[in-house]
Amino acid sequence: MIVLAIETSCDDTGIAIIKRESSGALKKLSSVLSSQDKIHSKWGGVYPFEAKREHQKNLIPSLYKALKDASLLIKEETTIPLSAEEALEKDPLLLKKVKSFFKKNRIKKIDAIAVTVGPGLEPCLYTGVNFAKALSLILKVPIIPVNHIKAHIFSFLYEKREVSFPALALVVSGGHTELILIKSFSSYELIGKTRDDAAGECFDKTARILGFSYPGGPQISIAANKFRPSNPFKINLPRPMIYSNNYDFSFSGLKTAVLYEFQKQKEKTRKDERYIVAMAKEIEDAIADVLVFKLKKAIKEFKIKTVILGGGVTANKKLREKTEALQKSFLNITIIIPPPSLSTDNAEMIAAASFMEEKRGLDNITVSPNLKIYNNCDKVK
Repeated sequence: MIVLAIETSCDDTGIAIIKRESSGALKKLSSVLSSQDKIHSKWGGVYPFEAKREHQKNLIPSLYKALKDASLLIKEETTIPLSAEEALEKDPLLLKKVKSFFKKNRIKKIDAIAVTVGPGLEPCLYTGVNFAKALSLILKVPIIPVNHIKAHIFSFLYEKREVSFPALALVVSGGHTELILIKSFSSYELIGKTRDDAAGECFDKTARILGFSYPGGPQISIAANKFRPSNPFKINLPRPMIYSNNYDFSFSGLKTAVLYEFQKQKEKTRKDERYIVAMAKEIEDAIADVLVFKLKKAIKEFKIKTVILGGGVTANKKLREKTEALQKSFLNITIIIPPPSLSTDNAEMIAAASFMEEKRGLDNITVSPNLKIYNNCDKVK
């Protein structure tokens, strides 16, 4: 089975073509990711309608490259049914690009199309879903709707790792910080979430305070790696809610503490690279300490056998190291952390999750910006 996957939940346009072998192993035929980081850096964050316009520009070039890399492209005109044009009638720019593409190309073999339907930014999700619907009608193949959070969890399928239950997923990204108890692949329970800023948002906002551009998380990490014991600046930031009697998180207080600490310094200190490095290290440590402390607490309480990390923040070296160190305390658990390339938003993870879902008709494909995967979602606001 060959799946063409589409990811447009936020500001990255992803197209991947993945083949599932008869053995169950997943083989990557191609994967294309178009980042919008430079475009959104001027805003200090993602501007939804700007992101939508970029998806409209990037989807066809990304599709072309992915198909070419997978050797699934034939130079031959494809007839586009009226229903496919109607699927994109509210998106004339993308429709024009689709018609131009299929006037010169035909796709060899695709068995299904997987697409992110939520959670995410509504304008961006609609662009990807409408594109998937048009392709589905043109290629006469079904669509598999995919939950973005579940996709982060299922990235481990590329490593062919077995999961023993109960499992625990820590999903940490720009918009999500969640601890999810997994009793089976059909039973998910949210046991902890952020009450305000997600960890990724905290990284980006504190990075802006220090003078870094968007996205700030990777730049905080680069600066933190420059810290040496000889650094004269000793900074102590709070670890919000680390000892609370629940599994929730709160990172807005940490952001505020960074702002106050920075503002009280003299101009000369603020511009001192050693100070910036020390602040970056303490920010990174504070976020990682809270995440891993709660993770360790949940492992004990729920007798966890497998820990899975997912989301862009899990590409952070400090968080990975602290999580992997848990193996020393819990010898019988398996810790699964995807490689950095699969941690951030990408279409490969959408394809992986699609193999665990059912195909659906177009009438049942809807966008859900606040989509949940938890069985206790009625209790989650």
